[in-house]
Amino acid sequence: MDAPTAPSCRSTGTSVRRRGLARIVAGKAAYVPDQHLPGTLDVAFARSPVAHAHIRSIDIGRAAALPGVVAVRTMRDLPGLGSLSSTWEVAGQRHCPEHALATDRLRHVGQAFAVVVANDRATAERAAALVEIDLEPLPALLSVDAALEPDAPRLYPDWPDNEAARAEWLVGDPDAALDGAALVVEESFTSQRVHPLSLETRGILAAPDGEGGVTLWVSTQAPHQVKMAVASALGLPEHRLRVIVPNVGGGFGMKAYPHADEALLARLALDLGRPVRWIEDRRESFVSSAMGRDQRVDLRVGFDATGRILALDGVVTLDKGALIGQSSLGTAWVGAAFLPGGYAIPAVRIIARAIVTNTPQTGAYRGYGQPETNLALERTLDIAADRLGISPAEIRQRNFIVPAQMPHMIATGVTLDSGDYPRLLDMTLERFGYEEARARCAAAAASPVRRGVGIACYIETSNMAPSAAAAYLGIRAGSFDLLTIRMEPTGHVRIDTGQTELGQGISITLAQLCADELMMPVEDVVVAHGDTALPAFTSYGTAGSAGAGVGGAAVIKGAARLRDKLLLWGAHLLQLDAAAVELASARPLGDEGAPRAVVRDKADPGRQVAVSEIARAAYFFHSAPDGVDPGLEASVGYDPPGFAISYGAVAVEVAVDAETGKVAIERMTFGHDCGRVINPAIVEGQISGAVAQAIGATLYEAARYDEEGRPLSTSLMDYMLPLAADVPPIDLVHLETPSPLYPHGVKGVGESGTIAVPAAIMNAVQHAIGTGTTLTALPLSAERVWEAMRTTAQI
Repeated sequence: MDAPTAPSCRSTGTSVRRRGLARIVAGKAAYVPDQHLPGTLDVAFARSPVAHAHIRSIDIGRAAALPGVVAVRTMRDLPGLGSLSSTWEVAGQRHCPEHALATDRLRHVGQAFAVVVANDRATAERAAALVEIDLEPLPALLSVDAALEPDAPRLYPDWPDNEAARAEWLVGDPDAALDGAALVVEESFTSQRVHPLSLETRGILAAPDGEGGVTLWVSTQAPHQVKMAVASALGLPEHRLRVIVPNVGGGFGMKAYPHADEALLARLALDLGRPVRWIEDRRESFVSSAMGRDQRVDLRVGFDATGRILALDGVVTLDKGALIGQSSLGTAWVGAAFLPGGYAIPAVRIIARAIVTNTPQTGAYRGYGQPETNLALERTLDIAADRLGISPAEIRQRNFIVPAQMPHMIATGVTLDSGDYPRLLDMTLERFGYEEARARCAAAAASPVRRGVGIACYIETSNMAPSAAAAYLGIRAGSFDLLTIRMEPTGHVRIDTGQTELGQGISITLAQLCADELMMPVEDVVVAHGDTALPAFTSYGTAGSAGAGVGGAAVIKGAARLRDKLLLWGAHLLQLDAAAVELASARPLGDEGAPRAVVRDKADPGRQVAVSEIARAAYFFHSAPDGVDPGLEASVGYDPPGFAISYGAVAVEVAVDAETGKVAIERMTFGHDCGRVINPAIVEGQISGAVAQAIGATLYEAARYDEEGRPLSTSLMDYMLPLAADVPPIDLVHLETPSPLYPHGVKGVGESGTIAVPAAIMNAVQHAIGTGTTLTALPLSAERVWEAMRTTAQI
């Protein structure tokens, strides 16, 4: 008998709605501050008022005497609390301990040197203000240029200078190629310091379990890294620690690593025998959380007379702030490694270096070093095109690596796995109406509102390197995912994953992949995450645009194993050989209801058994196939085989007020290829959110400090962000070139929107105001653009 025809249960490629959105929008989602335990104490920190000083003494007497104060501690009072090690440690990197509280020196304004525990937050803050510190002022280094002076004071006395780490790449003979070039463009490009500024600040709640262990509720992207780091700092076995991640209100890299204060709160909870809580306020966030960007790229690029690139010589300098931190040289390293982009460049010399200064540390931020170096190269291509008399689009087309060359290793050793860069640029420009827009801008050259068009292309690292390769690069964490997929007796499926839901929609993405593999409705799959007690482990954390790639590949692997078990059980129940059956989606005979997953006879599809019946049989275990254990479960590990390289092209049109210099982005077309698209709505959301952040970093945002190193931005009143009206509608152009490295062909998309938008906007503004003054620094504030226009008018 034939089986009834059933529509496909396939959900990948469709915009399945994320779960829990109504709860989040209604304000009913629970974050770290919403966790309430009886007897919880609140924590506040006493922080440095100066950028650099030697600590002579700390007096906690007045603070400890304040009614309601339970404890006051400095590092001297916490002898059993160790420091954190960097997650990324390149060869030759210098070391500085990452303590929760300062020891002998204060190295930036806002560095914590004492912690107060009290019955409530207000009392803790009043007591923190009463902690007295005697300081010996030291010279402060507030820029990398000051720190690089030969006679500059050392932030760490045992270092020979203030360079924390460096990496170098050399391929070919760039000097000879530059000497023979028809044109050499040499400029310095600056990406300013910005704040990741997640809507939810960092937060920690630590509670003793009464048996020598502790449970942490943390707003983090990396619960397993936090668990390992805290266990190491406390000297506890890891099974004594549990990390729970409730809802997370954004991370953007700032929450991608362990923090020393997480170990501190765990120590306090164990010592005091009560839960302790610290919720970072916005002012603290500007001085205690890792900032982003703050890089300079000094670049020389040589071209022949036709615009082909002959050589690239660059130095990427990262201001690390006062602490090497968890990411170390990471953002400069990644930016340098991806500096050549998707272009064929035969000779390359690149140096990446991290310099310490008396400012808060910088670290991971969405894009992870790629927007900074992309700005440098994509601006250089526009400058060269203007000087050579060819169009910005044509100079890129002449230098692209083409599909026939894929996979292709660029000069820095990064392998581009797949893609069609020329085609995607053509698609983007055609959708944008590039030539018409340039003509329209030329007609407005003398008007009060100047118009300009800019383009930029990018590549994006995603899905991580294999764990062995990561170790070679100095990354002290694996790249793999371990997870468990279990089918319940009802036939519903639960995925236990170490990935973390940050608002990006990873849960529904994993559910879609699993549902398709098991031929079942996505509604029948649930995803559990955010708890190190689950049978799952994500080594690197939810970062690096790797969630759908690595986590998704692990799901496919686990679901495939579960499918094999279903086939074995189904064959047993149908009294057939396992090779004679298949998993399918079908309606029950005579039933007009929704399709269901079944195991059926290949030769007679009408002879079938529902997966839900198989599940019951596997859990009753009254009759079972030989050698099979009860239940339906698969635990798997997946280590990525290599980076999957996403890529794209951005075209923007801007309007520049000639009187004020204010820039308005009028429209944007964003072409991208992130491999196979699992959920188009999530891809669109990821790109749109990242573009909004990129617009902020390009036109508005800047974390500034005065001449004493005091932050000038400590709230959203004095840190300028884009408004909804500042973000234009984004016209997305999709091209799908599946990655051949991954079973589902997925490449990452979480950071794509941040990478090329700054360069495209700067190129557009340059086009609008003319080339008399070369724009090289962010942000493109109205003042900076107005000054450039005035200088251009005077030339």
